[in-house]
Amino acid sequence: MANSWFQFKQFLVKQESAAMKVCTDSCVFGATIPVVSKVTSILDIGTGTGLLALMLAQRTTDEVFIDAVEMNEEAAQQAQDNFFNSPWDARIKLHTCSIQDYFKFTPKQYDLIICNPPFFSSSLKTGNTSKDMALHQSHLLIDELMQIIHFMLKSEGDAYLLISIYEETHFIKAAADAGLYIKRFQEMSDNESKLIRYVLHARKDAKHLNNVEEKFIIRNVDNQYTQQFVDALKEFYLNL
Repeated sequence: MANSWFQFKQFLVKQESAAMKVCTDSCVFGATIPVVSKVTSILDIGTGTGLLALMLAQRTTDEVFIDAVEMNEEAAQQAQDNFFNSPWDARIKLHTCSIQDYFKFTPKQYDLIICNPPFFSSSLKTGNTSKDMALHQSHLLIDELMQIIHFMLKSEGDAYLLISIYEETHFIKAAADAGLYIKRFQEMSDNESKLIRYVLHARKDAKHLNNVEEKFIIRNVDNQYTQQFVDALKEFYLNL
């Protein structure tokens, strides 16, 4: 059973009310998303516990503001508590609604959009409504997500998505249909032989789209964290 909280160096993530708990791949995602100096506005779609918003707040300056959207009310309340108890409460705003509703009523565009979207489109569901909403695409279709990202992304903005390795083709097609250019930014592996996730990079034009795919390996043959992982997470994990 997952802990009801996860202590980082600069913030605490309480997670007893969230369907999806803090996990290593999300932490790697939050630590390795490129954040360029021009970024002043960030949108976190499906914030859950608020983990990614908090990690990006830690990595950016006081001039950067983050909107975090979460439709599940229990998870949203948990995220709000985590934001309030962090050093960056003034820079993170929670919106308790679906991204579809947020998009309808928010004419805002963003320098950076991040999303760890539902990553199973056809597999069996668990029976846990909150967890199924977090894991499955029944409430947010890939095509719809990519269209929303296209409209909410600034002309020179960047979007990064942490996805299942089995859904990449669908995401690439949906991005192209929405008018986005997209490439794989990172292959994330638990070890040398176990690929677990992809990170995709999307833009409205091909300029500055990543050309070099990063290989990120979390653990070595001795099941210890790699130096690559330590370097990426040392500002977040207590024992690194």
